[in-house]
Parts: sequence; C-alpha cells; structure tokens
Amino acid sequence: MSTSNSSSSKQATVSKLSHAATGVTTQFPAATKLTLLGQTLTPAQLAAVFTAAGTAVAAVAPAKAQLQKLVASQGAALKAANQLYVALKKYVESTFGKGNPELAAFGFSTALPKQPSSETKALAKAKSKLTRQARGTKGARQKQAVTVNGSVGLVLVGANGQPIPGITQGPTPPALPGNGGK
Repeated sequence: MSTSNSSSSKQATVSKLSHAATGVTTQFPAATKLTLLGQTLTPAQLAAVFTAAGTAVAAVAPAKAQLQKLVASQGAALKAANQLYVALKKYVESTFGKGNPELAAFGFSTALPKQPSSETKALAKAKSKLTRQARGTKGARQKQAVTVNGSVGLVLVGANGQPIPGITQGPTPPALPGNGGK
C-alpha cells in the first residue's frame, strides 16, 4: 500500500469519525445510554473516543515527517563519513604501509592477506583441470575447432505432425523424430 493511499484512507476514516461524533452529540440526548460491543457509553463518551482517534492520526503526520528527515540526514551523514573513512584508510596505509602495527590505532586491520602456498596453488590447478575434464568444458580455441558437417534444412510440419509434401527448403529434409526416419 502506498503512503498517499494510506494517508487518504486515514483521513477518510477521521472524517467519518468526526461526522459520527457530531451526529452522536447532536442527535442523542446527553443522558442516553448506548450499548455498543458490550459497553454502555454516553454520547459524550462515544464522541470522545472518535475525537481521540482523530487526534492520534493528526499527531502522527508531523512526527512521521520529522522521522523521514532524520532518516535522510542519517543516511547522508553515514555516506559522507564512510567516504572519508575509506579515504583515511588509503592515506594511512600509504603512509605507514599495509600490515604496520600503527594501523591498529585507527581501528584498521594490520593483518596482510594470506598468500596461498605453492602446494595449495598446485592442488587447486590440478583439481580445476580434473573438473574441466569431468564436465567436458572447453576453452575458446577448443570450441573453434569443433565443426559440423552438412548444412541446415527446413521442413514445414502440419497440425497433425506430418511433413507438408513439396514445401522444403535446404538440401535434404532431416528425419523427424517419431517417424523412424521415414
């Protein structure tokens, strides 16, 4: 539900409740006892409930607008601070060097990325080669070496699944599945 639909729906409800409060107070004598939903209420008490709902709805609009402004300013502040944080990190790393213990004073990690050992690299390469063989994947040059003999043909098929005689294009119509090549 969009905000404008929700807002207009609430305003329509407030309008209904306001009219009902006016009607209850003007059409019923003050001493009248109305039993609604298991409660006995006077017209003034009923009008007070309707008015309180309208007041609650009216109080939300400015608070919601203020919250939206605060959320927008929070996002802008965080974005600006994060950009400066990243720039500071790059500056400090270039000044002191990556992995320098001085970085910890700024809250940056001093650990350098761990380099895989030559054994790990060799195992990964062998595993990659075996996976490629198992899946039958090929590189760009290997794909270029794959060619097909023959040429493409076209057969028009009717609604019953049978080829329409005399309407073919291409060298030879291919055999249709399910016809046994006939």
